[in-house]
Amino acid sequence: MDRVSIVIIGGGVVGCAVARELAPFASGDIVLVERNPKIMGDNQSSRNSGVIHAGVYYDRTKEPLKAALCVEGNRLLYDFCEENGVPYRRTGKLVVAVDELEADYLDEVRADAAANGVPGVAELDGRGAARLEPSVRAFKALSVPTTGLVEPTRFVAALQRQAEARGVVFLTGNEVVAVTPRKHGFEISARSRDGTEAFAAEFVVNAAGLYSDEVARLVDPAGPYRIGPIRGEWARFTKGRRPDIDLGERSIYPVPYGIDNATGERVRIPYAECERLARSGRVTKSIGIHLSPTFDLRGDDFSVGRTVIVGPTYVVGVGKEDYAAAHHEPYYLDKVRSFFPGLRAGDLELHTTGIRAKLQGCSDFVIARDASYPNWVNLVGIDSPGLTASLAIARLIKDMILGRPGVTPDTLR
Repeated sequence: MDRVSIVIIGGGVVGCAVARELAPFASGDIVLVERNPKIMGDNQSSRNSGVIHAGVYYDRTKEPLKAALCVEGNRLLYDFCEENGVPYRRTGKLVVAVDELEADYLDEVRADAAANGVPGVAELDGRGAARLEPSVRAFKALSVPTTGLVEPTRFVAALQRQAEARGVVFLTGNEVVAVTPRKHGFEISARSRDGTEAFAAEFVVNAAGLYSDEVARLVDPAGPYRIGPIRGEWARFTKGRRPDIDLGERSIYPVPYGIDNATGERVRIPYAECERLARSGRVTKSIGIHLSPTFDLRGDDFSVGRTVIVGPTYVVGVGKEDYAAAHHEPYYLDKVRSFFPGLRAGDLELHTTGIRAKLQGCSDFVIARDASYPNWVNLVGIDSPGLTASLAIARLIKDMILGRPGVTPDTLR
């Protein structure tokens, strides 16, 4: 039986970032196991808006890992893209409140941004917002300059290249189906079209995304983690079709709001009431259906072009592979009409769908050693802003495995 120091389960953006970060400390002794046939970020890593989040949405008292790792990851991601030729753009964004009720939500966003150390955030009145984005209607808004855009598949590919160059072995087309704890680690069985093979590892990092709860139960069948998949759907429009729409490169977001967990629809209620319902588990807070620029590929060149995506929706009660779209163009129009009134249904066409690994009963990331097996580290519920935070998550995992001082999940809580 082959024996390695570290096995990483999952080859999305987080798994690849962890592999790259750990490789210099265990060169030639790390295996990453991925169930898909190629490292393409086929699940959450590529099926998203590609937004580089700034870190303005996360309450440090409730979501300490998202709050800290998003802000750190934002800085690391920009540096990585610049150094490695990954397409990116600092677009900035506006978070828009359309009336007094929504202004209370906006105040909380600004408070969280300040607490998290997000640089450059500025409050604007409606006229100030209109000067930046004339087609946006706002009562108040926040300008967030560190929000941006990354091409996710190129980012994942760059992480893989660097990890492989540092000796990481990528075992694609293999699904981990069994784990047996041993005295000095774990015996892992992985199944492919050619059969099942087993190998031993001293450390295991579970970065299996949508399937991280199932992988965690391979070592702890009574484990507490349950992923409740949420499907996001996007539409898109082309700015050039409507010369009267004056929209720059910024992302345009509504204020965060509550989603009724029973219906998947927005609840329009005062902020204090939304917080109360969120604590009771009746609503889940969402950053909302928004407008984001996207990259156009022309030859080998990526540029922020004329295509704007609108989404994601929030569809509950779906399977982990249920990518069939349920919403049509008028649905998106209705969700953005209040802050982007010039858009018409005929401007939109359906774009893509994705599934989010929403952890039931917890809004934060879970980054934790298994209670019985400390050499097994679970990364569970790594939904948004997991793409932005991926490099910071990888540094945290390195510190945990190597036993080095530094930021840990406990010190962030």
